[in-house]
Amino acid sequence: MPTNSLIFIGKITRPHGISGELCAQYYAESYEYFKKNQVFLKIGKLPEKPCLVRSYKERGNILILKIEGINSRTEAELYRNYDLVIEENALTDNDLQVMNENEEAENAPYLHQIIGCTAFAGTEPLGIIDEISFPAGQEIWFIHKGKQEILFPAVSDFIDRYDLENQAVYLNPPAGLLEIYTENSDEDNSEEINEEKNSSKTPSTSKNHSRTARKTRTQSTAHTPSTRSHS
Repeated sequence: MPTNSLIFIGKITRPHGISGELCAQYYAESYEYFKKNQVFLKIGKLPEKPCLVRSYKERGNILILKIEGINSRTEAELYRNYDLVIEENALTDNDLQVMNENEEAENAPYLHQIIGCTAFAGTEPLGIIDEISFPAGQEIWFIHKGKQEILFPAVSDFIDRYDLENQAVYLNPPAGLLEIYTENSDEDNSEEINEEKNSSKTPSTSKNHSRTARKTRTQSTAHTPSTRSHS
């Protein structure tokens, strides 16, 4: 079992297929941790579990893992939302160098410290930051409050301050950004009301209303000692 501090390098998101494969977001610069059996599975305060990765492959913006001992979709479901962690002393020179560079960059927090924080515009809570993505190299925070989703460009000019002790991030949104999402939310609510009215008048088949699907670049460095994308 690990005896050193643990570094977060990825997260299991969901099962893939029926043979026990798992989809993961992966944030480290190297796959050497898999080859050297240096990865552990962890969730909450439960003890870490060894994670023997038998195979891995990139599929678009996700990494698909085959982990020893997980051989069915039912077994894979048990590992949804588990973290992938390594011991600090296992960091590769490349990841360690990037981590040190990040620490020097305005004392910015690690990305995993931001996820779960409440985003504020002034004193108004905008929602919870629950995902970070790097499309085209741009850091984007996904902020959710109920059914409303805000995609926030995380650049220094738009960030006022971090209050990690109270899990809060204070933002200076660019002009017009919040209004766009407020208008979209109002339209969604209007559609739902109209659907409810129509369904009360005549029988109809149910229609699911879903938000635009989100993708996360698994090679990016959310939650990791690194803030560069892996290419």
